[in-house]
Formats: sequence, C-alpha cells, structure tokens
Amino acid sequence: MFKSLKVAAFLAFKAITRGNLGITLMTIFMLMLVAMNLLFVPGLINGAIDSSNRILIKTYSADIIVEPEGEDQFITNVDSLMKAIESMDGVAAVTARNTINAKITFEGKQTTCTIVGIDPKRDEEVFEISQNIIEGTYLSPRDRNEILLGVQVAGADIKGLELYSSSLQHVHAGDKVVVSYANGPEKQYTVKGIFQVRFIQTDLQAFITDLEFQSIIPASRNRASSIRIKLEPDTNPQPVIDRIDNLRGNLEFKTWEETAGLMKSMTDSFFLINQILSMVNFLVAGITVFIVTYVDVVNRKRQIGIQRAIGIKPQSITLSYLIRALFYALTGLALAIIVFKYVIIPLEMRHPFTFPFGAAYLTTKFTVTARMSVTLLIVALIAAYIPVYRTMRTRILEAIWG
Repeated sequence: MFKSLKVAAFLAFKAITRGNLGITLMTIFMLMLVAMNLLFVPGLINGAIDSSNRILIKTYSADIIVEPEGEDQFITNVDSLMKAIESMDGVAAVTARNTINAKITFEGKQTTCTIVGIDPKRDEEVFEISQNIIEGTYLSPRDRNEILLGVQVAGADIKGLELYSSSLQHVHAGDKVVVSYANGPEKQYTVKGIFQVRFIQTDLQAFITDLEFQSIIPASRNRASSIRIKLEPDTNPQPVIDRIDNLRGNLEFKTWEETAGLMKSMTDSFFLINQILSMVNFLVAGITVFIVTYVDVVNRKRQIGIQRAIGIKPQSITLSYLIRALFYALTGLALAIIVFKYVIIPLEMRHPFTFPFGAAYLTTKFTVTARMSVTLLIVALIAAYIPVYRTMRTRILEAIWG
C-alpha cells in the first residue's frame, strides 16, 4: 500500500509540474471562487441573523419579558419585584413598561400606534433607543406633555420609509401632535425627539414618561404591563426565570426567541437560501474537477494504458488523480480563506451591507469553515474518481490502441 501511495504521489507531482500551467491555474481559480462563495454566503447570512437578533434584543424585547398571567393587565408591586430581580446573578438591568393603544393626529393626518410609558433612566440601561435619536433629544424622567416618536410613526419627511404612506409623514421634533388614548382621554404633546432603530416593530412605537402615563391611567402607579430584563453576556435565561417564578406566582415569561415572530421566519428563510446556494456551489466545484479530470484522462488514455502495461497498478494511477484533485481543492481553499479574511472582511467592514434592520457584517465561524472545507474536499475526490474509475475498467490493449 505504501509503495502504491509513493508511486501515486510521484505521478501526481510530475503531472502537476509538467502539465498545462494554464489549466492548473484556471482549475485552482475556479475552486477558489467556489470556496469564497461558500464562505461569503454563510458569512453574510450569519451576520444578518446576528444583526437582526441583536437589534431585536437591544430595542424591542430585551432578553426576558415578564408579563402578568391570564387576564390580569398589570404586574402589581412592580418596584419591589424589580429590586429583587436586579439582585439576582446574571441580571444586568431591569425596566418596567406600561402600554396603551392610541391614535395620533397631526395636520389632518392620523395613525395608530402603541404608547409606552417608561422610566427613561431605567429603560436606557436595558435598551439602545436613546442611542438612535435622529431628531431632538431623548426623554428625561420628569418630562410631562412631551412624547418620543418612532420614525415609522412620525414620517419625518423620509419618503423611503417602509410605512411612510401610513405615517404622519411630516412630523419633526418640536411639532405638536394630538394623542387620543384608547381609554378616552385626548391630549396635545410636543414631540421631543424622533428615533430610528431600523426595526419596524420598535419604530412603530411612541414613548412617554411613567409620570405622564400615570396621569392618563392613575391605576398604573407601581404597576407595569411588563418587565424587561437584560442579562449579562452568556447567561442562561432559564435559571433566572425559575428564580423569579419561585419569588412570585401569576407571572408569564418569554425569552427573546419566543418574541422573534417575523424575524424568526426571515432567519429560517436565510438558512434555506444558504442551503440551496451551498448545494449549487458544491455542484459547480464537482463539475469543475470532473471536467478537468475527464479531459486529462481522455487525452492520456494511451499513456495510462502503457503505464498499466509496464506494471504500474491501477490503484496507483487512481490515487495520483485523487492527489491532484486534493491539491487543486486545498490550494483553492487556502487562497479563498486568505483573501476572504484579509481582503473581503475588512472591505465589508468599511462598506457594510444594509438591511431594513441595520448593517450586517460578515462573520466567520470555525465550525462552518471546517464543515465547508471537508465537504468541498470530498466533492473534489468523488468528482475526480468517477472518470478515472471508468478508465481503469478499460482493458489495457483497448486503452493503448484507443
């Protein structure tokens, strides 16, 4: 076996060094492009998924949502409950939110949205909305008669918005809008700021302070529609949920994954697209190696017959072609990884792809790269083996005489 492998390595080395340089370089270049595509597509999709998950957590759901169980509208004694949650291991910050539906009117145009009552200081520790103000300023804890609008509500004369036609369209910071609450009251507010986080569910919301919310619904004092919890990095949410559940009953819990909704559907579609494109790329790689090997075998059919006639075993000849296929694939892979890591990723970092939920940056994961590399090598070996196997079944005299 060792002797056959040694002969195969010698034959492969001679074929590569004395073969057509243009064909060798073209084969490596084609496999490099395939490998780069196999790196690029999962990298972009994983980057988009990471970006969508991050913006969902940082602007809409937090890591854990605590809500009242059943038909209860509020969590009671919310101040004491939040203090207890804050003291738990793994909890980074906690905020309470109250919500009510309302209609907002401005210069004859109206839209409906969810009004959220918050403690701006606490909310800022859990969410990143305050970092995405595009007009005006963020709320202060003592603000009254002022409101913070999402860009999909205000419009702000940004005609490229997804929901611009159903927004107020021309509202800017400093304008006055009229809010008609679902429980009856109607009140005029000054728009203190407009935010845009590029996550539609968040950008469709409006925010007022807890103090203002309590003036509309006095029963909301020391109560909350939900509690949002931010966890320390790499903290398992389930132990935190279990401790809160033991602390107080009549509560329901959701993790950010359970609130993903449309985002989960989108990421599932991304995974399907990735699988389809990967299959196409592997097919292209296999066809490339197959054609190169097939053409070489056909052109060298007589030479192969002579090699067999002088005593070189068929397995040595077959192994030599498999070694050549490995050489092409490994060289293409190495070049693709180097170019992707040191050229493509830095370039994309400076000019990222922009999705409706924000910028997506290319990511690389060792497991994905390793799995792709092994699969590509296997495809190359199979593609090279098929034409060689057919030739090895030809009788020696038929191979020599054609």
